[in-house]
Amino acid sequence: MGKINGNTKGLRRSSIEQLEKIYDMETERKQFCTPEMIEALADFTEATGREAMVYLDRSGRVVTVAAGEHDRVKLPALNLRRSQFRLCGIRCIHTHPKGSNLSDKDLQTLKSLRLDAIAAVGISGGKPVAIQVGVLDTMTPDNEFTVNLFGPFNIDVIPDDELWAEIRSADVRIRPAESQKAGAEIARAILIGIDGNQESGESPCALCELSQLANTAGFIIAGHMVQPRIKPDNSYYFGYGKLQDLIFKIEALNADAVIFDDELTPAQIRNIQKELGKKIELIDRTALILDIFSSRASTHEGRLQVELAQTKYLLPRMMGFWTHLSRMGGGGGSGKGARRGEGETQLEADRRILRKRLNELEKEIDKIKSRRNVQRSARERSNIPVIAIVGYTNAGKSTLLNTLSGSNVLAEDKLFATLDPVSRRVNFGSGDFLLVDTVGFINKLPHDLVDAFRATLEETQYADLILHIVDASSETQTQQMEVVGEVLTRLGVNNKPILTVYNKCDLSNNPGPLRHNENYVDVSAKTGTGIANLKNAISQKLSEARCEISVLLPLDAGALVSRIYTVGQVTGCEYLTDGIYLNAVVTLEDSARLCASATKIYMGER
Repeated sequence: MGKINGNTKGLRRSSIEQLEKIYDMETERKQFCTPEMIEALADFTEATGREAMVYLDRSGRVVTVAAGEHDRVKLPALNLRRSQFRLCGIRCIHTHPKGSNLSDKDLQTLKSLRLDAIAAVGISGGKPVAIQVGVLDTMTPDNEFTVNLFGPFNIDVIPDDELWAEIRSADVRIRPAESQKAGAEIARAILIGIDGNQESGESPCALCELSQLANTAGFIIAGHMVQPRIKPDNSYYFGYGKLQDLIFKIEALNADAVIFDDELTPAQIRNIQKELGKKIELIDRTALILDIFSSRASTHEGRLQVELAQTKYLLPRMMGFWTHLSRMGGGGGSGKGARRGEGETQLEADRRILRKRLNELEKEIDKIKSRRNVQRSARERSNIPVIAIVGYTNAGKSTLLNTLSGSNVLAEDKLFATLDPVSRRVNFGSGDFLLVDTVGFINKLPHDLVDAFRATLEETQYADLILHIVDASSETQTQQMEVVGEVLTRLGVNNKPILTVYNKCDLSNNPGPLRHNENYVDVSAKTGTGIANLKNAISQKLSEARCEISVLLPLDAGALVSRIYTVGQVTGCEYLTDGIYLNAVVTLEDSARLCASATKIYMGER
């Protein structure tokens, strides 16, 4: 459950818990706000006399809940979109104890944060009675925003469609006139990369995957530039001359953003931004992937893991995102002649806040890891084998999970369509096993993202079998398999039993008879082709991964017996005068451990 921000001093714990429940409330994408959220905010305001507010992103996710004056609440910077000429993607709904009209402070907050919208809920007699909504209109020649006001509306008849249409229009209106296109709602981007294997010319093939990522994030691909060089320039990524060519290309294509195929250093960001100007949005590959993950994470655990990765990414790069770096007053005293210190820059204060949030997130992730360990121990005691599905993003992992288990997990032809781990209990006739889907991998997957999702990816470390799903229709399947192998090595699970599943064989450029043996299988998860072969291969692999063993252990081997009770299936145990007789079904690793400790090994049961 999330933390309540703002002024919580003096509040009863019951009032804080009342607000915390908002984090568990769900809002559909088409809804501006739910009546349940408004009621919860109103109840808090009636009980405490203070304003309450909730910040929502465009997916309906609760970003943060706060109490007190909204202009004093610091919204986490990492949740704001980086563009300097687009709406930030977050709306604020807050209570007004004395009426529903938006105040001047409300409108200033709307303008300064470039919120999608700000709404004031009027409270009377402890009940919400009306809501007024403000949305940015246009920018005046003096660089000041005007605001469109809607309502007040009755709480029961909030015009969701009308408000969302206005937000979409505002996202276009506030952009510079030269970058606005008829009906355009998303930014035009130029893709940038280097290709060490390219001798001359420019080939978009080097940027195919980056193009997929940009499309997934909702950008219009206006063009591309590839420079043949072994590694990026330390100062400008491109060579300085090529960077000047990029400036002309941006103007020719009316581009709003430049997306780089590698992670940029803080120094590169500063240098490139200085050359291109602040009106052009700079996005590197890591930031693009993190944005996609942020929009796709739907569970509390997934959101925490993404926010942790975002925070680690943002900390060293805050100089590039902050423009309000004026010093705050401080030090020295107030008497005559007292010398005032420089105080603390806003940048330093924001860094301190992010470091604090980083510590909070790491503690939350540790709690998740502890809960997973408890769940895993219970699962191991029940002796249910575990199969982890891994693979490159968009290889068809979720579709295969649905085919094998009969479930209906979201499966789309998009990168990172699903992020949150999913487990399904499956039985092919030879016993139950647990099928676990994991997050997809991708080339140059950010290290911080792997670290943040380690609590989820650790499921692979305890799996009896790993299903490596490969897109057989991809021209880069070899490189994709290498990427997956590298990530598995980083996780320390590359020595696990692996069954390679070549999916999408119906789309393969080399159609032929289906291949299958003990190490790989050709299938089409969508059409069901080859699934019978896959089921047989899984059953065979699981039978090889465990064995039944009967041994006589020394009387002082109680700890080893306790372990087998925890991780294996004990079918017989008897304490004798000459030792401990044990019959159990265990993994091959535990079988070797038992044999090494046994004073006698039986062939079959005693």
